[in-house]
Amino acid sequence: FTAITTGIIVFAHKQKDINSFKTMTAPKKYIKINGIMKLNPEYKKWREAQQGGQPASTTNDQALPVVSSMQDHEALNESMTSYGEPEVALSESTNATIEIIQEPDISFEAGMSPDTMVDALGDLLNKYEVPIGLMNKLICFSEFQVLEFLIDDSGSMNVGQPISRWQEAQSRLKEMIEVLAYVPFNQIEIIFLNRSDRVSLQRQGRHPKSFMDDA
Repeated sequence: FTAITTGIIVFAHKQKDINSFKTMTAPKKYIKINGIMKLNPEYKKWREAQQGGQPASTTNDQALPVVSSMQDHEALNESMTSYGEPEVALSESTNATIEIIQEPDISFEAGMSPDTMVDALGDLLNKYEVPIGLMNKLICFSEFQVLEFLIDDSGSMNVGQPISRWQEAQSRLKEMIEVLAYVPFNQIEIIFLNRSDRVSLQRQGRHPKSFMDDA
């Protein structure tokens, strides 16, 4: 698992456009464009407005839909059937992962009950628009004893606009740890290139919110 952040994309929106979408009800998330089911551009604008003008994602208007949760999958199939198209089945690995995380011993390791873990993880993936198919990869982290994050703390990390590379690294690390908080893992170690400091985070079966409060 390696993540490299090399730049920042800045989006600007006119306030009047944002306000108009704030008062709307949610448009359909998926629509068919030129015979292809895609993410509805109006849904993207609506979601950005709900987030105070922050971009819903970095994808463009031609992107295929991202299915992040079971609710997304249901909405996609509803849209497909409304166009007379067959439903889209989840992949075998995704179905297998859903079965795995509903096992009590797995869900309890993540500090949740079997009934809530699928929805909780789906909500988180939806928040960052991560495809539901990656659930299978996330569960694999439970096989490792320690997950190490190596942070560049050299002087060059203090440059960058509108935020420094150091601030960006902090933000990305927080997002990655938040995702990991919703899957079973044993221990996270945060180490640095130059300093000897080491941060150790133990899971110990805690609920994701409890773990994030300490992290």
